[in-house]
Amino acid sequence: MSQERTEAVVLRAADFSETSRVVTFLTPHRGRLACLAKGVRRPKNPLAAVLETFNRVELVYYWKEGRGMQPLGDAALLDAYAGIKADLEKTALAAFPLEIAYRVAHENEPSEPLYAALVCGLEGLAMWSGPAQVHACWQALQLLCAAGFAPSLDVCAATGRPIQIDRSGRSSALGFSFDGGVTCSPGHGDRPLSESGYAALRALVQTRERCPSVEGAEEIFPLIRPYAVRQLETDFRCFRVIDELLKGT
Repeated sequence: MSQERTEAVVLRAADFSETSRVVTFLTPHRGRLACLAKGVRRPKNPLAAVLETFNRVELVYYWKEGRGMQPLGDAALLDAYAGIKADLEKTALAAFPLEIAYRVAHENEPSEPLYAALVCGLEGLAMWSGPAQVHACWQALQLLCAAGFAPSLDVCAATGRPIQIDRSGRSSALGFSFDGGVTCSPGHGDRPLSESGYAALRALVQTRERCPSVEGAEEIFPLIRPYAVRQLETDFRCFRVIDELLKGT
């Protein structure tokens, strides 16, 4: 058993006993990492606040090959992303990319691109002043791309034909397939995709450093949600809360 130190983001936590909790992290070098935080549920334990979901921390744990949970040694807070937690809409929508990271990361597997995309997204959202749905779309797409699930943009996901753009820069009627991405006609996709929606989708996928300001999030977000479900073959726990939130906006 060896002591290891790493940066990490808290993805989720679950009570393990009356005094302990299992905390799951995303780390750059070990991928998804589950640690047993003994005593963290005791009153006034300082680690309880450090190990809140979304937090970026410096983590010390004791690694043993083949063990499902590693004992947590210590954790220090690096960033709590107060700009997210102070905003109910941001908090709810940020749960979507966080859950993508949880689903696509593998245990004990290097995950530097995925970790970098998650941290970049959290830092950006904390300071974001635009519509939170736009940023959630961008974060989700960046994580999906980092994990190898990028939607097709230039070639029809159904036929393999190039997506046609006329001289005016306007695309022909398009669709979007939850199995692969943009399609050359609405009939080949699960839903139609407007010209402005196509432009927004391209910008959200291709802009890596920070979320671009785009219009059409109300069209793109309902596409990315089922796309992520289909690609990762899983349901998302966060959607129930997000739907309740968006119902009131």
